[in-house]
This record gives sequence, C-alpha cells and structure tokens, in this order.
Amino acid sequence: MLVKPEAQAIFRADLLNPSSAVFGFFVLSGYSIAASVDRDRVGFYKRRFIRIWPLYIAAVAFGLLVQWLVIHTLPSHAFVWPLGEHVSNASTLSIVASFLMLQSVVSGPIPFNGPLWSLSPEWWHYMVAPQLRKLPTAALLLLILASFYSFMLIHPPNGGIETFGNWRILLVSSWMWVTGFLYFRLRRTPFGFTILAFPATLALALNNNWGLPLFFSIFVLILSTELVVPAKLARFFDFLGDVSYPLYLFHLPALIAMLALGITNSIGLLIGPLALAVLVLYMIDLPLRSRFSSGKEHTKVRAATSASPADLDAIDQFAAQQKRYF
Repeated sequence: MLVKPEAQAIFRADLLNPSSAVFGFFVLSGYSIAASVDRDRVGFYKRRFIRIWPLYIAAVAFGLLVQWLVIHTLPSHAFVWPLGEHVSNASTLSIVASFLMLQSVVSGPIPFNGPLWSLSPEWWHYMVAPQLRKLPTAALLLLILASFYSFMLIHPPNGGIETFGNWRILLVSSWMWVTGFLYFRLRRTPFGFTILAFPATLALALNNNWGLPLFFSIFVLILSTELVVPAKLARFFDFLGDVSYPLYLFHLPALIAMLALGITNSIGLLIGPLALAVLVLYMIDLPLRSRFSSGKEHTKVRAATSASPADLDAIDQFAAQQKRYF
C-alpha cells in the first residue's frame, strides 16, 4: 500500500480499510484470550510473556537498526516511500515507550516499525484478562458500551487511525476486544451473536464505517465455533497462526531495508518479509517457546494442536489452536 499506487487505491477504500482488519483482529484476540484463560489459568502470564516479548523486543531493535542503516547509507540520510511518504526518525520518547510496551499510550511507535502501535492495547488487555473473566456479564456489557460511546465520539466517520492519538486507542478499542472476550462466554447463543455483531453494525448504520474486514472477522469467529476441520488442515492453520506474529512484527522494517537496498520487484517485496518471518519463527520463536515452557505445558500445547477432530468439539478445537499463538 505504501509502494504501489494500485494497492493504495484498493486498500484505502472504505470496503477494504486496513484498520478494519486490525480491529477485526482485536475481536478475535479477545475471544482467543478468553478461551486461553478458561482452559488453563495457571501460567497464563508466563505464556503471554514468552509468546509476545522476545520477538517484540527483537522487532523494536530491528526497526532501530534499519533506521540506523538508512541514516548512514542513503545519500539523503532519510527514507521516503516510493509514493512520497516520508518516514521520520524515532524520538527518544518513542524508543523508551516502545521498549516498555507503552507505544500508543504515552507516545507513538517508532516510525520505522509503525504497525507496532496495535500491540500495546493488545498487551494491556491481556494483563487484565483474568480479572475480566471474574466480572459478571452486565459489567462487561457496561465496558463495551462505554468504550463504544467513546469510539463514536472520538472517531469521526471515515477518519483514519491517527484520529485516536496517544492513550485514546486503549479506550476506543476496548469494545472490540471485550466483545470477543464476552462472546466466548455467550458463544452459540442468540444473545452472543447479537453482542458480537451489533456494535459494528450500529457504527456502520451511523456512517462510521470501518469496512469489510471487521465484519469478515466476526463471521469467521462465528463460523469457527460451528466447523471442525481435518487434522492436516488444522496443522496448516497452526503454521499460519504461528508465522503471522513474526510477519506482523518484522514486515515493515524489512520492506524499508529492501527498498533502501534498491529492491523494488513486487515479488521480491512480498517474499522477503515472509521469508524473514519464517526464519524468525524457526530460529527464535519456536526454540524459545520450547525452552521456556514447562514440559507439562509444552506437551499440552502439542497434544491440543495435533488432536483429531473426533477428539474435540468445534469450540475446543478452535481454542486449542488459538492457545499456541495467543
């Protein structure tokens, strides 16, 4: 989208708004974390830390390394996307905030890895998930209502994510995450379907459209509790889930590095970040998770992801698959 004008024209349109995909992921994340807490509360924070922080710190460091290389190798000492958008250097505040997972709270993310903005609200929702599980449904509905009202108040129709500013993203994204979290409790019930779909539909009706990806994510979540997939296909989905996290973390600085080196071929720009993500997954992420997870936890995770469809009903299978990467 930052490289080809055709992609920008497609994905910055209302129907395929990329921010809608991020918010759809918030909904899926809330559901998956609820499943993880419900399935095994022991070691929840340890699992989250091992899954999130090692690669996250590496991604922040990689973004800063790419910034340093750009400053010291390009004649202009600055990076500009092919479509003309300038990438500024990271401030001291954004660097410190990023290493503390406070980007989008006290500062923006480092510009050379801007997508990291969305991980901060994710992480702080993870931290309160066990406490949210103890709340009654009415209390969670009040949280959704307050956050949704703030979302409609702060975010103008068709505005970009930048309209949220620092700290506000925590407030205005909570309704999406808590909606998914509450849906796990109310799954397969008419009330649950209503809670899941109503806020986004109401926003659309009030001309605050976030595009199709959010609604597609909601549809996939509902469908996932009804379908059982073959074991081989489930393992393929496990791989996609595993590689999606390093791809999310490293794709932007990888693109900047490739463009700075003069690589402009579209196929190369697609394959490069994906290859780096796979390398990071198998060289860093999986070995670290295997090393620092207890034998009992590791066995349970592997057993869950290799289970036959006959051994699990649809919701248990979905939760088991999600536990590996949430």
